[in-house]
Amino acid sequence: MSQYNVDFLVQSIQNSMVNEKNGTYYQKFIRFFPSDFLKKLVTMSTDTKLVKLEHQEHRPRLRVDYDEMISRELNLLFKSSKITEALSKKFNVTLEPGTADIWLDYAGYNLSPHRDDARVKLALQIYFGSGENPGTVLFDKEHDPQIIETFEYKANMGYALLNNDNSWHGTDGTVTNNVRKSVYIRYYG
Repeated sequence: MSQYNVDFLVQSIQNSMVNEKNGTYYQKFIRFFPSDFLKKLVTMSTDTKLVKLEHQEHRPRLRVDYDEMISRELNLLFKSSKITEALSKKFNVTLEPGTADIWLDYAGYNLSPHRDDARVKLALQIYFGSGENPGTVLFDKEHDPQIIETFEYKANMGYALLNNDNSWHGTDGTVTNNVRKSVYIRYYG
């Protein structure tokens, strides 16, 4: 883990304001990772070991195995106390680092409005793929929802979302032909 990567991510967090809509608190990131780390994600080897995501075994989503070097590096990076402190301060909550996943979503993947597992206090999702794919949207409620914010699927863009009773979110469509690639980081409270 390089100090440069940590410092860059802290700046990304500090430079992005926390927004609130309908009791949903989030940050929107435009250039989250430094270019060298983004390149590691984008050029990940095709023989990288992939496994089914826990509790989503029936869905067309895989994650990079935690034993893979890129996954170990990502998890170490987001356990940095500087990054955790920057997020804690920004959202005015106490956070403990959880796991950091690299997700690959395949044709047919979509996710209707939902809230994250109650153990998750804050989550970040940063995209690193290319091509046309659905991003993530925030909804005002679960049933008959209206979109309150959209995070486009573009490389090095994404969001942080405080998990609460109002944090309904999902995909804004279904993955078709291209693989939807993202990093997903969990923090517990």
